[in-house]
Amino acid sequence: MTTSRRRPEIGRFRARCATGVRGAGQDGLVNNGARDPLDTEALRKARGAFFTPPEIASFVADWAIRTAKDTVLEPSAGDAEFLVHAVARLRELGSASPHVHGVELHQWSADAGSARVANAGGSVEMAVGDFFDTPAVGRYSAVVGNPPYIRFQDFAGDSRAKARAAAFRGGVSLSGLASSWAAFTVHGALSLQPGGRLGFVLPAELLHANYAAPVRRFLFENFSQVDLVLFDERVFAEAETEALLLLANGYGGSTNHARIRQVTDAGALTIDMPD
Repeated sequence: MTTSRRRPEIGRFRARCATGVRGAGQDGLVNNGARDPLDTEALRKARGAFFTPPEIASFVADWAIRTAKDTVLEPSAGDAEFLVHAVARLRELGSASPHVHGVELHQWSADAGSARVANAGGSVEMAVGDFFDTPAVGRYSAVVGNPPYIRFQDFAGDSRAKARAAAFRGGVSLSGLASSWAAFTVHGALSLQPGGRLGFVLPAELLHANYAAPVRRFLFENFSQVDLVLFDERVFAEAETEALLLLANGYGGSTNHARIRQVTDAGALTIDMPD
């Protein structure tokens, strides 16, 4: 992957940090910490679920959503952290009744996420099931989220077969070493309309892993601009890998480089990014 010496034109966006606010007030932006009592840390890890800090979800939603008419999808929605901030962004842009879309494998999380979206003043079409069973129809202006991270050792059977088939439909042949996020990235991009934007939290393996090379090539060949935001400090305490933000703009275009910006932590995303 080559990088430009220019500073990334990520745009001026101030994330709406909800720290210190309790309950579902303030437009429902805050997750009050409710979790399925039967959903253990081990079960969440098995399906690659890591809940996203609100600063990150807000920043990505602000970057990806540009007009009140934008259509938004969060695959692997979990408790809909990104969709809640997408609703806030759409309302900020003038939408009186934001409607967003999500896919989530875990029923309890899907129900909790739908309630959070409603509390935020929006409505959601939440499909419960495997994202790879959802056809990539190219209808969304923005696809945002935090795809599941399941290491290849634990990513097997029917789930792996469906993931590799989904990636192959995008012209990407993934090796047996590929983790779950790789196919999610391709399938998410294929869900975009021309000119659309993909904003994902991904493992830093995107930058250096050999199995990620076809995904890097896919991003360069299908987006007119690719920006990466790296963190000095770990932003997911439960995860076994470092994370970065992928901000890919202009689906249907192409580029030959990625632009990289490094920040201290998720809190630094509350600072206006440079033009």
